[in-house]
Amino acid sequence: MPPRTPNGSMSDSMQQARPPQQPSVWSFFRAFLRDRQKIGAVAPTSRGVGRRMAQLAGVHEARRVVEFGPGTGAITTQLLAALPPDGRLWAYEIHEPFLDQLRQTFHDPRLTLIGESAEAVRELRTTEAPEGFDAIVCSIPFSLLPPPVTDGILRAAADALRPGGVFVALQYHPTYLAPIMRRHFASVSREFFPWNVPPTLLLTGRGSRSTG
Repeated sequence: MPPRTPNGSMSDSMQQARPPQQPSVWSFFRAFLRDRQKIGAVAPTSRGVGRRMAQLAGVHEARRVVEFGPGTGAITTQLLAALPPDGRLWAYEIHEPFLDQLRQTFHDPRLTLIGESAEAVRELRTTEAPEGFDAIVCSIPFSLLPPPVTDGILRAAADALRPGGVFVALQYHPTYLAPIMRRHFASVSREFFPWNVPPTLLLTGRGSRSTG
């Protein structure tokens, strides 16, 4: 499917794969200080976290995958590395500087960047995956958002997954997200990943409780 707008103001289908060039830790930290309500980490996510999230989401055998909050693309890189050649990845990013960097960095025809709220994934399911997405991978800093926004995004994610689909979230707050996820997913598991700055928690949700 071609980009929704010719100038890529809302989404870009990338044309050719190449390894992304990640920002320095200091440049990421400066972005964090400027916009703490949208950026929940002080440094880019490690490659190990990205690989583990791709494993938990089963991306190696998926065909339709969504990413919420790709930031500068550290996890995106690992998702694309695991994604089959005929797979598709849609990534929602609302922080405009990160979105601009992602457009300049990634040139992979399997990737579409979307500058909208993650709640718009319901509409994407209607047009791109009527049967539901195989996996949603998320790095949104939910503990920094108003609770109704967190609840709305999780509800939209549960609605957008196919039966058997997986939602995997990276979080730094140790207790905030799991109880909210249990409102929308029948099963929620937790995994601590210490080899990241800062150490992170990976939560996996399966079995939608959502009624739309």
